[in-house]
Amino acid sequence: MDIDPEITTANGFHIENVPTRFVSGFTRWIEEHADLRRPDAAVLIEMCGYLARTEGLDEEALHIVAGLTGAAPQEIVRIYRRDNTSWAETQAVLDAQGLTNLDEHLDGIGRWG
Repeated sequence: MDIDPEITTANGFHIENVPTRFVSGFTRWIEEHADLRRPDAAVLIEMCGYLARTEGLDEEALHIVAGLTGAAPQEIVRIYRRDNTSWAETQAVLDAQGLTNLDEHLDGIGRWG
């Protein structure tokens, strides 16, 4: 397939199939505290953020995050567990039957904005 060089993301046409990045509160925390000059930082951050959300971090992943951020393993565990708890609470609200809970949740977000 020939691609017209005039069609780019800059002019609003996106033709590549680019995977969606996994982003959570914990991945944002790592990004804020990490040495982003490492060539593998972006991949490691996304991988550790995803693992923290889906499986929890094992010793190796904790070591990776500690190396990126300089944070102690206990702090890392506390932060990712807090993020997971917050996410689970939000999911419970959004998954509840009926739109009343969703409406209340959106009203709460509106009050913070």
